[in-house]
Amino acid sequence: MSVFTNIRFYVLVITFSLSVIIFWQSTGIPDQVAQISQLTRVYALSAITCLYLALLATPLTRIFTFLPYRGLYIKARRAIGVSACYFALLHGSIAFFLQLGGFSSLSLLSDRYLLAISLSFTALVILILMASTSFDVMVQKLGFKSWKILHRLVYLAATLILIHVLLIGSDFSNHSGPIFRITLGAVAFLLFLESIRFYQYLKQKLVNSV
Repeated sequence: MSVFTNIRFYVLVITFSLSVIIFWQSTGIPDQVAQISQLTRVYALSAITCLYLALLATPLTRIFTFLPYRGLYIKARRAIGVSACYFALLHGSIAFFLQLGGFSSLSLLSDRYLLAISLSFTALVILILMASTSFDVMVQKLGFKSWKILHRLVYLAATLILIHVLLIGSDFSNHSGPIFRITLGAVAFLLFLESIRFYQYLKQKLVNSV
């Protein structure tokens, strides 16, 4: 019962610990440029993974009702979303200010990079809004209906992030690489589950309207 009650706290502690471990491991890279590149890459992949796990929670647990610890997964979902925002902030800050050179370097970037950065910045703002309202007190202040509408923007954020990584992600330029293939398969699986959930929703609406 204690694990179920404190699962969100444990998720956040694990997230912070992982971020420290990732940073500590990067200090072993002698070249500073390579170190920054590694941090940017690993934090980005961590953010994408957390965001995917947060998106997967509802369709997976509603369709596969026999899965163990379904309630624990759903309860942890908000903390997983906060973790996605945390890793995205680390990735964005390091990539923009250290790797690209900050605002002074924007004029030197290609249109492709500017588009990718604009999309990712919009997604980051959405993630920050969602993370800052992921606590029970904010649900009460906003009202569940308004809170739900706000948090549905996660699908927009995920779409913008996907376009961002396809445009400039180093791990996604090689379409035969393992990360690209895993991502493609994961997205296809999520869309498949969501299509089933949408079909079930329409079916239920039809039954209720008869």
